[in-house]
Amino acid sequence: MRSTLVPVGDGSDNSGTTDESTAGEDASNTTSDTIPLNKDDRPPELKLFDAFSKFSGCIKDSGETIRGDLQDPNNPAYQDPAYLEVVQKCAARSDIVNILNEVSTTRANLTPDEIKTRNEAFVVLSDCLKKKGWKIDTSIDSSGLINPTTFQSADGDLNQRDLDSCLTETGINDAIENGA
Repeated sequence: MRSTLVPVGDGSDNSGTTDESTAGEDASNTTSDTIPLNKDDRPPELKLFDAFSKFSGCIKDSGETIRGDLQDPNNPAYQDPAYLEVVQKCAARSDIVNILNEVSTTRANLTPDEIKTRNEAFVVLSDCLKKKGWKIDTSIDSSGLINPTTFQSADGDLNQRDLDSCLTETGINDAIENGA
């Protein structure tokens, strides 16, 4: 059986003719059903893991490697126009720039209690990852927030499977889902 879906309030009576009383109405007066977009409510740092994985995968798929500090505008790698084009393409595909901005904004507005909570979660997560062979070095910024300076799995990449496993094992995923 074939069916046709007609949005509510489109002025159609399903006969192919238009209802004159609604044909001239402003579109804002009509109703229609919408499907909500999936919203990513995870903390920005977790979104950053995904974005970095997509970004670095795109760089690798393009036959390149990450050269130097990509957040440094004076990075000599940017003198290579082909490399710059790859970085820009991969940044756009992964949305990493927007997510880095979100991380920065969020971190700048943390309360002391939120900093303490994030630091505790980071220590628990990093302990789990280190048991899986990860190399994690950290520094502490002026607000007291722990920041990773080295954050890579034993093979030198960002292993999403290890991250997901540790987020589950440590209960961090449950805390995030419950709004903690």
